Amino acid sequence: MAHVVARTFGAEFIILDIIFCIIWMAFLIRKKYILQWLIGLFGTVVVFLFDYVLWYIVKGTRKIYALPDFFTNLGDTWGPLLFLIYFSFTYGMIEFSYVAVMFSAKRWRKMLYWTMFLYIGWFFVAFFPKVLPLADNTVFIAREMASGRWLQIGMSLGGFSAIILFKYVWKPFKSVTWKQIGFLVLIGFIVHFGMEISLLSAGIRPATDLVSVLLFNSLIEFNSGTPFLFIIWILTKDRKISTGGETEELIFETVAMPSYDSPTIDPSDDE
Repeated sequence: MAHVVARTFGAEFIILDIIFCIIWMAFLIRKKYILQWLIGLFGTVVVFLFDYVLWYIVKGTRKIYALPDFFTNLGDTWGPLLFLIYFSFTYGMIEFSYVAVMFSAKRWRKMLYWTMFLYIGWFFVAFFPKVLPLADNTVFIAREMASGRWLQIGMSLGGFSAIILFKYVWKPFKSVTWKQIGFLVLIGFIVHFGMEISLLSAGIRPATDLVSVLLFNSLIEFNSGTPFLFIIWILTKDRKISTGGETEELIFETVAMPSYDSPTIDPSDDE
């Protein structure tokens, strides 16, 4: 049976999405999260290879039914290409770098602040066009994922199995604990759930098949890549690339939460 994941949104969503992504990247750089920024950039390439090359070109399961005039005026080849470059960049940069920030954050407070930043930003991007619409809904895209689900499940199981194997046979992973592996599943769920719930609640993602789209997408889709990102993190975090510090505060930190910190949880440390 077909499993279609679709979106319908206006051109203003694209503008706000790009603005939020720029702000997100600026915060990463300001906080010296350079490795996380690079992992986000890597994520854009990965998403593009899957979304455009595999799903759109090779398998034909990514469908684009309507685009704003800016894209359609570029023609049937360049219009979809440019749109999916944008689509891959904002999604890949934010989700991949968020997960990398969670890898490096040593306190629950820092994890909570970045999660709030992510959710507030995504809900603003999804809902502001409802309050102040600037254009009609001119984007309608969909992806048929019946066969892709098995690929995602296989990647997820394979990735986490690799981490478990490396824990026992490869020195850089000796300190990885079962608690940390569970933490990986959790942050993979949190980041994708944030995107799905903001799209669903704003009516951008159709509410049909709610459980399958919301829960399955959130649990499996990004967790098909989380273990591989963690492997990359373990192998690169000591390469003298800045991963930020725990002393810097986000703009809203001093007013959003009490000043005390919770116990340290760092999936890259031996605890």
